[in-house]
Amino acid sequence: KDIIAGYEKFLDRWNFRKAFPTSEHLFRALGLTCYQSWQNYMENARISDELDFAAISGWESTAIENHSGIVDNLRNHKSDPELIRGSLLPIRPIAKQRSLAIEQGKPATFDLYLANDTSKPATGTLTFTMITPSGKRQELITLPAPQQSPDVFSYLLKEAFTTPPLTEEGLYRFKFSISSTPLATQTKELWVTQAESPDVECYRLMRVGLSGISETTRHQLSTLTRESCSQIEDFKPGEKYDLIISGGITSHTSADTNIGETTGEAMPVMKPGHTPEPGETATPTQLGHLQHGILEAVAGGTPLLAIPQADTLSEGVAHQLASAGAFTYHGTVGDFRAPWMGNWYFVREHALFAGLPTNCAMGSFYQIPGRPSNGLIVDGPNVEIIAAYSRDHDRNLGAGTFTTKLNNTKILYHRIPDMHPVLQQRFLANALRWLTT
Repeated sequence: KDIIAGYEKFLDRWNFRKAFPTSEHLFRALGLTCYQSWQNYMENARISDELDFAAISGWESTAIENHSGIVDNLRNHKSDPELIRGSLLPIRPIAKQRSLAIEQGKPATFDLYLANDTSKPATGTLTFTMITPSGKRQELITLPAPQQSPDVFSYLLKEAFTTPPLTEEGLYRFKFSISSTPLATQTKELWVTQAESPDVECYRLMRVGLSGISETTRHQLSTLTRESCSQIEDFKPGEKYDLIISGGITSHTSADTNIGETTGEAMPVMKPGHTPEPGETATPTQLGHLQHGILEAVAGGTPLLAIPQADTLSEGVAHQLASAGAFTYHGTVGDFRAPWMGNWYFVREHALFAGLPTNCAMGSFYQIPGRPSNGLIVDGPNVEIIAAYSRDHDRNLGAGTFTTKLNNTKILYHRIPDMHPVLQQRFLANALRWLTT
């Protein structure tokens, strides 16, 4: 009851009701990511002919919350069981994608298999078709059913099959069917997006100051700004910029160190120079920091993209911005407590996620790693949470991506670890556009 009350309150407070009318809608969306993962896992198990069996996490023996199974502690399905059921049909065409997210204008690559666990040969033909986001259907390839071999249950029909360029933005559906068993048809979904904002002119000829960001982010920003003739350079105090981007990394911080729980028990956070007491196991931590001059520039009117994507980085940057008056900060929700317990992000429709999946759990398409994920518990008159975060067994929800202001200057705070590269690039393009228009 406490958890449901916390979710209902959060959905109201932060304008998520359009995306999730009730907490049950959100829970089903989160369950969908679990079932999609099991679908892919069982497909992989079946196409490996050397593998004899695989186990799906079902339920626990105690009447408490079921952490990782496909049903809850009342034995209710967490999502549509068809996703898993279909992957286990005795005869099953399987199209294995090389990537779940594709840059618009580029093809997708699949390996095409037929799984047959029966003692009889499959007959007929296999057809692979594509349905575009606008509803256009295109037949891609037709293949004969393979000859049956004794004790062989997986047949590779076509390796590295390449589709035509995917020219529409949005959700593509690929169907792989066999004429003799039409109910065994597999559906695979891919997301296609432009790697940059459609309106490149919006950030043309900008001067962008960078401070303490990862090499991956720097490279992606270089690609974006090269296309728009913008200039990116290391931030220097007192210089004039159209936009500042900082991840809080300093010469004394690590971009991948977490604060807090890692195995289910709270670990003490130690300040630099702290001498551990007997029995203490945490290591000294240097927090992230916005370079001198950044807060002054933001207060003076320069927009800021704060992108501290690890706990140590975010803890320091959040305290700096909160102390400056951008928002109130009440700590973090925490990372996942143990590998068998979950954590998750979910996102609502917003210009920052234009061209990306929204009003959903940030599941398979986003490919966000669980271990470095976390969310900030924030509030304030200018705060708007776009992507939210929580975890198993918690009454608290926090912000993964949120916007606010310092004085009247826009700030975008993005705590979410790197997403799939195609989606991450588009998010950065959207961020540049939103902050500078």
